[in-house]
Amino acid sequence: MMNRLRSFFSLFLIASLLPLAAAANDRVGAYNFDNVVKTDLRYSEQMFDRQDHVTDKIAVALLARRDGVLDPQSFYLGGRLVLTYIFEETNTAGKFPILSRLPPTHTSGKSDNYGVLNEASLNFTITLPWVTAFAQGEYTEVEYPGQEDLQLRKYWVAVGDLSRFPVYAAVGRKTVSFGNLATYAPFTHSHSNHYFWAQSDDPVIEFGYVTDQTQVVLTLIPEHRGLRVISSPENNGGLSNFAVNGSHRFDLQNGNGLTIGGGYLRGTIYDSAIAHHPPGQGTFRSWNGAYNINTTYSGSNFDLMAEFTTTEDIWPATGHKVTATTLQGRYRSTIFGKPAVYSLSASRGLQGAGGTEWERMEQVILGLEVEPTPHVKLGAEYMYNNGFVPLILPTRTGDRSVESHTFIIGAELTF
Repeated sequence: MMNRLRSFFSLFLIASLLPLAAAANDRVGAYNFDNVVKTDLRYSEQMFDRQDHVTDKIAVALLARRDGVLDPQSFYLGGRLVLTYIFEETNTAGKFPILSRLPPTHTSGKSDNYGVLNEASLNFTITLPWVTAFAQGEYTEVEYPGQEDLQLRKYWVAVGDLSRFPVYAAVGRKTVSFGNLATYAPFTHSHSNHYFWAQSDDPVIEFGYVTDQTQVVLTLIPEHRGLRVISSPENNGGLSNFAVNGSHRFDLQNGNGLTIGGGYLRGTIYDSAIAHHPPGQGTFRSWNGAYNINTTYSGSNFDLMAEFTTTEDIWPATGHKVTATTLQGRYRSTIFGKPAVYSLSASRGLQGAGGTEWERMEQVILGLEVEPTPHVKLGAEYMYNNGFVPLILPTRTGDRSVESHTFIIGAELTF
């Protein structure tokens, strides 16, 4: 009951703020400094987006300041509501290998359908001379076991002014800059994202170099178990865990571009025979880092992307390296005069020797997202999954014969 009450409160809060936010956008414009609270729809969309700009939110905010999207010495408020309805079928009772959904949402049978409040979020950005501060809180019905459904998800402070010097320093809780990890589908993550999206719990320290073509980021990470992927052998709070990530865009003919990126994360959870929340001592753990390489070819109305990530050494829980590969594309067009994005995403996760039950998972998503009006986007996905390998006790729960088909429709409301 309490979860539902919070859910309705979040819905009411964001729904009541949307008209105010829309009016503020119309009234404030790009150059009006009179309002105490300001909004910018496109900036909010980028900062809330879990599918794109996954690892470079600080760069997004600082570039928005540099380019005049965000006014100096201002307070910006953003909000997002994401609702989805899911219908899924599997050939094996109780096994639904859909990514970014947690097991408690699934039935014990061979089919299921249910609605989910993915998130009701608010964030704010404060722009001071040389300082940008950001925080995001959210309510979700798909929290990880042991987490609260109401969370302060991200918070950070960055020092830097890209209009004067392309370097910044930041500290806070955030997604670690490692890889690209974008998924072009409207709602569901790729295996690259699912396996290697590194989220900090304790504050990290980040140093970055950002221009229109190049980004290079170094992150110092406390030796603790992070929210996702991050871990280290002793988890004693030192700063010897780190990540380095970079990308560069090459301008080509006809306005097209080729971006090549890569990164390294020193400490991952794939370092122990205990797959779920490994303890700090007593399991003979050693560093098991991860390498990433990604490339994106972009035009005025399309993007094509490939990404590959692998651990340095074998995962003791499976006796094999963990790798993830994603190939995807999207095409921007219109439907009945409204902006639309068509997408195709294929990904594969590998963590076992050939022929084992826990060898691999594969996924293909056909997606469509339409913007019928500003502040509202409607999405639909068809998804095929092959293989069932939860990353908790994979050698006990893996089943290579599982196949599932999933349909998802949903809506995003943003200001």
